Amino acid sequence: MGHEEEELSPEQVDLKVSPLMGSLRRTWSDFCATSSIHGLRYTRDEDTNKIVHFVWLLISLVMFICAVVMAQTFYVDYRSNPTRMNVESDHTPVNNLYFPPVTICPDVLFNMQKSKAFLRTIQLPQGAELSGILRKLHIFYGFMLDDERYTAQDIEQMESLLSLNNLTIQQFVEHLRWDCDEILYRCRFNGNIMDCSKLFQLSKTFFGHCCSFNLRQKGLNFTAQRAIGGQKYGLSVIVRYMDDSYDPVQSYSYGIKLLIQETDAFPSAHASANFIAFNTESFAAIRPQETFCSGTVKALTIEERNCVFQKEFPLRYFPDYVYPNCELNCRVTNMVKFCGCHTYFFDFNRTRDRICTFRDIPCLVDNFANIITRNRSTQCYCPLTCEHFDFDVQISNFPLQLNMPVADKFYSGIAKNDGIVHVFINSFSYRRLRHDLLSNMVTLVSNLGSAFSLFVGMSMLSVVEIIYYFSVILRKNYNLECAVRKRMLQKEPKFAWPKPSDTRSKHKKSVFIIHKS
Repeated sequence: MGHEEEELSPEQVDLKVSPLMGSLRRTWSDFCATSSIHGLRYTRDEDTNKIVHFVWLLISLVMFICAVVMAQTFYVDYRSNPTRMNVESDHTPVNNLYFPPVTICPDVLFNMQKSKAFLRTIQLPQGAELSGILRKLHIFYGFMLDDERYTAQDIEQMESLLSLNNLTIQQFVEHLRWDCDEILYRCRFNGNIMDCSKLFQLSKTFFGHCCSFNLRQKGLNFTAQRAIGGQKYGLSVIVRYMDDSYDPVQSYSYGIKLLIQETDAFPSAHASANFIAFNTESFAAIRPQETFCSGTVKALTIEERNCVFQKEFPLRYFPDYVYPNCELNCRVTNMVKFCGCHTYFFDFNRTRDRICTFRDIPCLVDNFANIITRNRSTQCYCPLTCEHFDFDVQISNFPLQLNMPVADKFYSGIAKNDGIVHVFINSFSYRRLRHDLLSNMVTLVSNLGSAFSLFVGMSMLSVVEIIYYFSVILRKNYNLECAVRKRMLQKEPKFAWPKPSDTRSKHKKSVFIIHKS
């Protein structure tokens, strides 16, 4: 055995190679003879020939390569996708949730009756008429869309209207916008008819000013209303425009936008958006789903879990990170980059960036594709959120029945062109998904061990064995190799003369005899 105390004979030493090479050969032979790794002993078997040795060496090499490839596959999978989704529960009570934020946006930007009354109180530009200014209010859509190009004359006229009256764009909008009591006629929540002003608050959205329920936004009082399953305990609203100048034909609108999104998300097209027409009764059934993280996933780095928590990825224009806010933050950033300003409904006093005026509308329209990140070069990195809520909203619409006898007082006084919306959670429970580890370090080590055990029969003890042989045993064999070589070089030849009685030779010759030791 390679690790037993033994002496080398001179015949076992090959002087043609260095002591290190000789000791390596001896250590390798000893290791192959005693190793637990499959196949190696046959590569040095003295009962077989060199062809058999070569075949077994080739087989062992192929099996080792297979083990390395499989181990690399396990490691790459571990690094690239270390987490998975598990269903924690399908029966979590919905009263653990806040009621999803509901935002109602008029499909017409401004209350025309209020706008007409305000414009009568201010100075109009020279040559401008009230009806002409009212028609030009559609220029505000240039802050949001690129559907239309506006003439320089219209832009300068609206700009001069602001300068003549020393108004900012925000102040001007405040006098034109809708108030919630001009949109919402009656509200009911948790089975109780309530004053709409106690439920809804005026909010800023991508569609201008809207009315939001249970939304957490700067400047709003978060009501934190809890959810209860069933239509009876949902939110019901009768929508009615309080605007005598409203003309659905002229305004190309006959309804409202209904937005449902996460509590901290800015209301926008990223929400579940639906158009609710007047003269209909609509039922919005919500099925919520929550995704949360286990403690082990929270302990991972951002790169390992491929998602972020709210405070790990700060945004310039929004206080809390949710994915829709990141997309909008990118949009605002591009506005500032290409036009040097951002629109009034993104103004939360978080920066000193300039607010866009009418003169900036041509720039916003021309760069619309870059602003909304249609081009890859203007897209931003927005990682997924680790914990979030998803709301699947199913809408059902029915014609509004005005004369149908109903005992419910909520329906009293409804009129033609009203719209009724019921928003409710359609179950008493919801699904929770747990973001958990797919594998940890223990699993990875087990997988690596199984790969090497399957192909070459290696274990952790085999690794220790390799280290032992090519450190301790190699050093011992090297010392033996050096010692034998030293003794061989130190031995001198012995000389002998013929005996005097040997007279058969006339000439005395010197004879030199080498004695082997």
